[in-house]
Amino acid sequence: MLGVALCADGLGVAIYDTSTWQRIHLATTTERVRSLAFSPDSQRIVFGAENGVIRVWDCTSGEELLVMNGGTDTISSLEYSPCGNRIASACSDNTVRLWNSETGVCMFVLEKHTDKVLSVKFTPDGRQLVSGSWDETIRFWDLKTGKPGVILSPSLEGIWGLAISSDGRWIASGHKDGNVRLWDMVSSCPGPVLQGHTNTVTGIAFSSNGQLIATSGMDHRVMLWDSSTGDVISTFDGHLDSVTDVAFSPDGLTIASGSEDRTVRLWEVNSSRSSIAIQDQIGDTCQVAYSPDGRSFFSIDRPGVVRQRNATSGLRGPISIELPDLGSIATLAFLADGSRIAAGCEDGSVRLWDRSTGAAGPVLEGNLSAVWVLAYSACGRWIASCCEDKVIRLWDLHDIEQQYVLVEGGDDWIIDLKFSRTGHQLAMCSWNGIVWLFDPRTRCLLTSKKLMEEPILALDYSPNGQQLALGTQTSIALWDLQSDEPHLKLKVRPTSPMSFYVD
Repeated sequence: MLGVALCADGLGVAIYDTSTWQRIHLATTTERVRSLAFSPDSQRIVFGAENGVIRVWDCTSGEELLVMNGGTDTISSLEYSPCGNRIASACSDNTVRLWNSETGVCMFVLEKHTDKVLSVKFTPDGRQLVSGSWDETIRFWDLKTGKPGVILSPSLEGIWGLAISSDGRWIASGHKDGNVRLWDMVSSCPGPVLQGHTNTVTGIAFSSNGQLIATSGMDHRVMLWDSSTGDVISTFDGHLDSVTDVAFSPDGLTIASGSEDRTVRLWEVNSSRSSIAIQDQIGDTCQVAYSPDGRSFFSIDRPGVVRQRNATSGLRGPISIELPDLGSIATLAFLADGSRIAAGCEDGSVRLWDRSTGAAGPVLEGNLSAVWVLAYSACGRWIASCCEDKVIRLWDLHDIEQQYVLVEGGDDWIIDLKFSRTGHQLAMCSWNGIVWLFDPRTRCLLTSKKLMEEPILALDYSPNGQQLALGTQTSIALWDLQSDEPHLKLKVRPTSPMSFYVD
């Protein structure tokens, strides 16, 4: 996968393959994305949302790999360790968390900060984690034990961002008062203060050789500094609003910046001019990052798309998924082979896309209330929807003008829908413990039975289509479709939620 990344309050993630400019839509989510980071091999991307959720995606296949709960507030910063086996997250609930990047297991919750943590970085040797907070402190943490180490207090107001030079010698902190402080990592002694911004420093980055520092600020500026002397080399003017983040290309020749003026700019380090201004952002851009291979960069705009762009031309692919209002999507369903995706929306519509190209498919209309549950048949012909008004509709994709009402209102709530592997049956379960079976070809009810005395929260067919597994809060039941009641029940022991016994 080739491409730089920009991040804002996104509600979805999309990535382009820059060799073909085909777009792979990685995620559509009601969460507002605020931070992201690449794995060192560029194969994975992790992003954090305002609700504390962290998601890891495969950049090539578009598969969601992990979902973690990173706190009770906005995930403001994310970072992969140099070896790629750890992820660090900073949260506005004053905490830092360390994760196993393969399993998603939280290894440590670090809780010494007294205000929101806005930046987190690994040292180049991978032995320590560094966090910067609005409490005006920089803290070091031991990765093996999670114990706190050195504390630096710059006394320059709240810390917005951190950067560490590639040789591990310097750490730079950007502050609310517009100053940047350099620290000697070996002695923990303060170095020069870089003064030039007239408002909060929002982004900071070292060049790969450690000789240059780029900063962005709420004063609409991008500035370039000599890290050894602290002198200003260049000031880049061109943004019309707050510049929210800045990043060096791996070769150190280009700087990318994202702004609330809805543009992304690429700056030539040696000429102090903007070589490219990308002006098709739908909303503000609050973070930028190059992929480690340096061939592309990404942007997450506020209405909800993370875009990958060519790092040389700034161009993005012609194909995109334009979702109407991602916050209104209530449920998703994939075709069995993963080639198509269906979204059930709060306006009652069901929308289809081709997952490999991002091309929009038909919009299925007719529902009068929000769609809460969807089922997509493995054969690709049928879609069933369950709405807030308790109406179950069946759609034949061979003739999308036709829709069929299977269940119309009533006192019971339908909780789940599933097609059999062949697509010849549709099963649904309810809050009152009832299961219905329909033939989608004839729309006829095959049977309905009350099988459980408590709500059935989920169901699924066996591979041969002869059994249904029914899940409740306290048990899993296996039902042979030819029998009158489940023949096997697995109940959860009250003392051990992961232990089962046969009833």
